[in-house]
Amino acid sequence: MRLSHGLVFALGLGLLASCNSQDALVGIEHVSNRVEHPLPAKMRSKLAKMNLSMSSPIMMRIFKEEAVMEVWKANSQDRYQLVATYPICAWSGQLGPKKKEGDRQAPEGFYTITPAQMNPSSSYYLSFDMGYPNKFDRAYGRSGRNLMVHGACSSSGCYSISDAAVLQVYAFARDAFKGGQKSFQIQAFPFRMTAENMAKRRSSEHYEFWKNLKTGYDHFEITHRPPVVDVCGKKYAFNEVGGCNSGTPPALTAAYQSYSKSYEQAFNASTTKYSADWKDTAEWDRKAQERLDRRMGKVRAIPNDADYVVVDAQAKKSMTSDAVASYSEAKKKVEDIKKGVRPTVEYISVAEVAYRKKLADEKRKEDEKLEKRLAKARIPVPEPNPIKPVMQAYVAEEQDEDAPFWKVWERKIKSAPPVEVTTADPNALPVVVDGTAKTDEKKAIKTEAVAAKKPADAKADQAEQAVQPPVAAADSQPKEKPFWKVW
Repeated sequence: MRLSHGLVFALGLGLLASCNSQDALVGIEHVSNRVEHPLPAKMRSKLAKMNLSMSSPIMMRIFKEEAVMEVWKANSQDRYQLVATYPICAWSGQLGPKKKEGDRQAPEGFYTITPAQMNPSSSYYLSFDMGYPNKFDRAYGRSGRNLMVHGACSSSGCYSISDAAVLQVYAFARDAFKGGQKSFQIQAFPFRMTAENMAKRRSSEHYEFWKNLKTGYDHFEITHRPPVVDVCGKKYAFNEVGGCNSGTPPALTAAYQSYSKSYEQAFNASTTKYSADWKDTAEWDRKAQERLDRRMGKVRAIPNDADYVVVDAQAKKSMTSDAVASYSEAKKKVEDIKKGVRPTVEYISVAEVAYRKKLADEKRKEDEKLEKRLAKARIPVPEPNPIKPVMQAYVAEEQDEDAPFWKVWERKIKSAPPVEVTTADPNALPVVVDGTAKTDEKKAIKTEAVAAKKPADAKADQAEQAVQPPVAAADSQPKEKPFWKVW
């Protein structure tokens, strides 16, 4: 029993380990070639409508508090447009920069990603290293390594998105590198740097650092181009023309001054709305509140362009792709990872799922209409098969029976027996009218036609007619006699 608890506890520690752990559980998602997996058709169509090339340069932005990751792509004028948004399902620590190894803080700042930082064989499905510590972090003696953006929805110092989302993010970066981009910029912010958010946190120990980040945030908001980043005097410097303290281009300087004037007015208005004693929420309380919100059905309305759904009959439904429900399941999963066994699943686009559902609904409606039409339709009465013998019913006729003379006024009805007819021609059947059998006019015409045929054909027709039932002549019927002629 202690061994079981020990293994489960060790497994839990593995899930909470730092991002550089190679023994962490992988997600259940799997495709044949995740590194070269293309963007979904819906995303490619979206880029085409925006007149954006698949291989054009990219940049990314991360917002901790909003739990959002954005992908931006350059157009033909080198202006960047927002093309995709992905929810960040896990990030550790609190608002503020990472300062040392093991503090469980996710980095904040401006980082550069090169092809060498892409990790196609990540234990967290796919990932890329953010490049922490950068020049700014090293200026403060900060330490840390293997700070990633990855899948698996589990984080200890990293930014984690879903496996389906990281599959697309990786594809964006891969295609940009193939198109000639040497590196792309990723900007990690604590929140959207609005006047209201800054006013709420004006008493934070990180406020001066966030003001420095906001300058780069504002430059991108104005120009829609990633700022040229440098570090001068332990501060970020953005778009300096000739190096540190050389100043920004005149057009950008004028635009920034106008932007800052509007910001100051909004900031001053927000300070009266929020007190200066704001405190950040502890990580444990923040995650507990997130779990409670999920149980209560309060899900943030974050746009999600991870346009895949995973279909796996063996997979259990869970909040994270690496979660397990029992000790036996945990043990089996660990053993499978050691053996390199991965479950095979199918990726289907959301559009394809909707299309299949539409086809199924249309087929169901057609079946219902057909059933209603069949229910209202009249059932046809089957006709007799003319090839098989049929029984020709005769009309009952009055006939005399032998009886004593004193019962001459009593007459009994005697019916003629039915006659079997084997001909296949329905027009050849005799017609009985008032007890007298008569052939149809068509039969008479046919008889005349037989006489005009050759002798051989006439004999064949006569032989055929020989099998027809005899028809009683009208004169052969007994005539009614007066009552005085009883003898």
